[in-house]
Amino acid sequence: MSKDTSLSSSSIVNRKYWILITLFRKLLFNMSESDTLPEGPMMNQAAAEAEETVTQSTSCYHEDEDAELHMAIRMSLEEPDAETTEDTMGDNMPIDREEQAELDQALFLSNLPPDMCDEQLAELNQARVNEANSARESGTKVEELNGFAMQLMEHFDQSRDCTAIQSAVQLMEDVIKLTPDGHMEKARRLSNLGTALQRQFECLGEFGDIEKAILVNQQAVDLTSDSDIDKAGMFNNLGNAFFRQFQCLGKLGDLENAILAKQKAVDLTPDDASKARQLSNLGSAFFNQFQCLGKLGDIENAILVNQQAVDLTPNGHAEKASRLTNLGNAFQSRFKHLGELGDIENAVLAMQQAVDLTPDGNADKARCLSNLGNSFSRRFESLGQLRDIENAIFVQQQAVDLTPDDHVDKAERLANLGSAFDSRFEHVGKLEDIENSILVLQQAVDMTPDGHTEKAGWLNTLGNAFESRFECLSKLTDIENAILVKQQAVDLTPDDHAFKAKQLNSLGLAFRLRFKHFGKLEDIDNAILVLKQAVDLTPDGHTYKAWWLNNLGVAFSSRFECLSELEDIENVILVMQKAVDLTPDGHTDKAGLLNNLGLAFRSRFDHVGKLRDIENAVLVGQQAVDLTPDGHADKAAWLTSLGKTFLRRFERLGKVRDIENAWAILAHQQAVALTPDHHAKKAKWLSNLGSALQSRFQYVGELRDIMEATVAYKKATENTLSHPFSRYSAACHWAILCSKHQSPSSALDAYTVAMEIIPQLVWFGQTVHRRYEELPGIGRAINAAAAMAISAGDLPRAVEWLEEGRSIVWKQILQLRTPLDELRQQYPDIADELSRISLALDNAGTSYFQNFDLGIKHKSVEDEVQFHRRLAAQYEELLQKVRELDGFGSFLRPKKFSELAPAARNGPVVIINMHDSGCDALVVCPSPPIIHVPLPMFSYGEAAKMHSDLILSLKAGNAREPRQVPPDYDVSSSILKEILGKLWDFVAHPILSAAENILYENIHDSLPHITWCATGTLAFLPLHAAGIYGSDDPTKNMNISDFAVSSYTTTLTAMLGSGSKPKQDLTKTPSVLIVSQPGTGNQFLPSVAKEVEVIQHYTSPDHTCHLTNESATVGAVWGEMSKYEIIHFACHGIQDIKSPLNSAFALYDGRLDLNMLMRLSLENVELAVLSACETATGDKKLPEEAVHLAAGMLAVGYPSIIATMWSIHDPDAPLIADKVYANLLGCHDNSESQKAKLTPAYALHEAVKHLRREVGEMNFVRWVPFIHLGV
Repeated sequence: MSKDTSLSSSSIVNRKYWILITLFRKLLFNMSESDTLPEGPMMNQAAAEAEETVTQSTSCYHEDEDAELHMAIRMSLEEPDAETTEDTMGDNMPIDREEQAELDQALFLSNLPPDMCDEQLAELNQARVNEANSARESGTKVEELNGFAMQLMEHFDQSRDCTAIQSAVQLMEDVIKLTPDGHMEKARRLSNLGTALQRQFECLGEFGDIEKAILVNQQAVDLTSDSDIDKAGMFNNLGNAFFRQFQCLGKLGDLENAILAKQKAVDLTPDDASKARQLSNLGSAFFNQFQCLGKLGDIENAILVNQQAVDLTPNGHAEKASRLTNLGNAFQSRFKHLGELGDIENAVLAMQQAVDLTPDGNADKARCLSNLGNSFSRRFESLGQLRDIENAIFVQQQAVDLTPDDHVDKAERLANLGSAFDSRFEHVGKLEDIENSILVLQQAVDMTPDGHTEKAGWLNTLGNAFESRFECLSKLTDIENAILVKQQAVDLTPDDHAFKAKQLNSLGLAFRLRFKHFGKLEDIDNAILVLKQAVDLTPDGHTYKAWWLNNLGVAFSSRFECLSELEDIENVILVMQKAVDLTPDGHTDKAGLLNNLGLAFRSRFDHVGKLRDIENAVLVGQQAVDLTPDGHADKAAWLTSLGKTFLRRFERLGKVRDIENAWAILAHQQAVALTPDHHAKKAKWLSNLGSALQSRFQYVGELRDIMEATVAYKKATENTLSHPFSRYSAACHWAILCSKHQSPSSALDAYTVAMEIIPQLVWFGQTVHRRYEELPGIGRAINAAAAMAISAGDLPRAVEWLEEGRSIVWKQILQLRTPLDELRQQYPDIADELSRISLALDNAGTSYFQNFDLGIKHKSVEDEVQFHRRLAAQYEELLQKVRELDGFGSFLRPKKFSELAPAARNGPVVIINMHDSGCDALVVCPSPPIIHVPLPMFSYGEAAKMHSDLILSLKAGNAREPRQVPPDYDVSSSILKEILGKLWDFVAHPILSAAENILYENIHDSLPHITWCATGTLAFLPLHAAGIYGSDDPTKNMNISDFAVSSYTTTLTAMLGSGSKPKQDLTKTPSVLIVSQPGTGNQFLPSVAKEVEVIQHYTSPDHTCHLTNESATVGAVWGEMSKYEIIHFACHGIQDIKSPLNSAFALYDGRLDLNMLMRLSLENVELAVLSACETATGDKKLPEEAVHLAAGMLAVGYPSIIATMWSIHDPDAPLIADKVYANLLGCHDNSESQKAKLTPAYALHEAVKHLRREVGEMNFVRWVPFIHLGV
């Protein structure tokens, strides 16, 4: 097709329609000289002759327009229904003989080339406008002015030329002024002006036009008697104007007025073809009112009148499909709220009939397809049949493809397609679907101007898609974008708009989702704020009011769990009780609301202890169970919740009402029985049953309960589809029961299962924050497992388990970083898919309170089981696939002792296990066997007391403040002396004695090197300085430094990583990066300059970089770290107690924190000297994790770290630096014995000895904090 032909193809159609209308009107005039249109055969004959003439005269230019011409004739024969509403325009213009000129002109135009014809049409349109203006100015009679106006209206409908409708409105306003009040045509002319004003509003967007349209339509109605046949049409036009104003402003009063007017139109219309049109429009108004108010009566009325409209419309009628679509939408909406399958089946049937009745070339085909796709999506969400969502996407894609980019409904159809992609993603899990969803939804948003009534809706749907991808991949940008676009949706919606509450509710859920993942109080505060606004904007009779209240209650509950403020749980109960009260008993959501209320009552009982609360919890929990059929997906959840509530009440009342506990067990047993084996929550329900049985055993003492509890816990661990934490918890409970009531071998079997689950529990595919959230409950169980293995004599297994349970996150970063990077590099699709499925399984097995949103989906138990099966199968398949790849054989598997033993090749590693049952040391030697050293004099409680005393003493001397300047340590050494003495007597001395032969094997003229790996609170104590100090008998004074050089390690794995790196020859001049920051808003550090000077004395200027003051920025230091073998920080160090990952070095422009360090992976680096405060302090809530800067530097890649346990005295830093670098770099003897002394551990050992002599041995707070980590 040539360029000219292509450009004119659309204008050919317009030209045909213009010629067709002219011919049709002329032929009608020839057939009837009256002012009224002929009926029946005469109209059909006129239409046929017009069609034939036009088709013949224009066929040379475009031969495929016949279908459109047929449609044009049908449009001329009767007034069509719009998608939801239509105008009824009176025609007061008689057909006169002047139209002969129009016919002649039309025939002339039909023989012109397309481009010339377009020019002629434009000139004719302008001529019409000019002629009308001239007539108005010359005082032409009213009838002729009205005729000109109606012609201009017709031309506007064909050409969309805004000047034509503007002139038409001006003429009509003149006609109204010239028409006296009692004139018989006054009302009809007012009605026509109202229609023209609404047309002008659609063209120009001037809101004043729609207000005027309402005014003149109301005047037309008021001037017309009920017996007038045109009154129904006038009421219809008035209703359309009110409805359009509602669409713009969202004011419910306009919608109510629209319904009143349209109901009048129906009442005044006889039961014929025209009544169907009025009924259809009324049904659309009821439908929209239901969307706003949620009153069931409105959707019932919508279905009723839409069904009547369909029944009154013959099968061959042009609007049959449109009316079927409206009926299908009404059925679909009722299904969404009542969940009756018959409604969604009727919706799909009606929508399919509408599609089948609409020819492929019809402009309404795309709309019908889009509506059918929506119905398929709703049925898929209910029944879970994959073919429905496949069909939905297929027909939605067709609808989009059939819709031109500049079509007014393009954005809506893209949004429907995006929602369908999102729905398939949520159920099938293909990343491609969510990517497509976001892509097309973004297109819908981008092509919609801010003033468009649907823009907010598209933004909200896009936000939902971002949330779906966030919950899959946990990318912060996705939840940020979700909140951003949902906030935009709220901002675009006026406060008095009917949909404002919906947008606020959606935004509130997004804030709560971000809080759930990242724990920022600001998010949950914002969630409560906007959810409360949603509630306040929603009247009590609204269907969604209960949902909004419930969601507000869930947000209050989340904040209560975080802050434990009683006011929050009071608000939870208040709003959830109101949600229950507003929901009728037969509503599908009633049970979920009751369950949530019961959880709230139980939570307040746990914190306040009022018996009334637990009684209320039982009452509403039982109601939730009773209202839920056995096949419902949530029945087991309600039962297990009720069982826990019974158990709480039993624990409160004891033996007096032990029947309560029987009820608790019965509820849990029913929950287990109702849940298929392949359901993700099966392990959780089994574990709850085990807890109930165990509780009854404690009161009744029947061994049968213990046996049944053990079976329940064991079965829970075997359900691989369940959440790892549920399985891990069950394994630990199983092990504890076995250790108390069965054989040690059974306990070992249970702990073995628990250890195998840990890599999945704290999976490296999760964010580091999320992994640390999972850790606090793991450490003590690991210690118990190791104690059991030690008591059974299985020392290698004890070492393996302690290794598996310590520094889990750091170990993952150290050990699995390279394999994970390699996996993503070599097989990115597998890595991404494994991440997605793991997180999906994580989400599948966890729930607490239930949220309600407009897109809520009700699934059966079997639906969930099928979904979980698919996820688990994919997960196992991918995991096996990864392990079959070269280098990934032990992916997500714990290391065996044979792999860990080489960590001791440079000296023994002493692992000390702390547990309530006893403390033991395991000395891992360069060659087997492992030496077991019982520590009967030491206990977990003793270690905790020593740690508490240490903290108090350090606080008293300001040793937990930033690096100190004045010598103001006025703290008694007696506490530290006592602590160090006990550590020697109870821990260090027994270990050194037992391992003496190993320690001094092959050691001749230097001290042996020993590495400490402590667990529990012992990890926070200065074990390296343990000894007897200040004794009256000098022969009794002794300490570890007299017998060995001490280092620490977080794990054996860290030693393996360090030991495997190539070592630089430190007898040669290494490259050194010095970072000094004497003042960063904290206390000024005057000794930093001297410290730098000392270091530079031993280093070569050509191999040294010094960043200080404004040059020591976070970015600069970050960029230089990889270039130097040694890095030395001389600055303030900050241990963030509340958020350990924010612990940092204080630099010129901010903090270089652990979060940033975790992203580095450096090669060919050797030593990090952290001459800052608290660089190895750690987090007391995570004693096994070593969450401090020194451990971070180990993970970055430095094999040796010199750090501090607490704040150091500022003048001490240069002294330590001088001696460390002198020992490291000042000697050039390459003999083997001398080379060993040049390692960082030995260098620090000598430096601390010198400092101890300088400040006095009893001044522990000065010399004890300096430690070495690594090799």
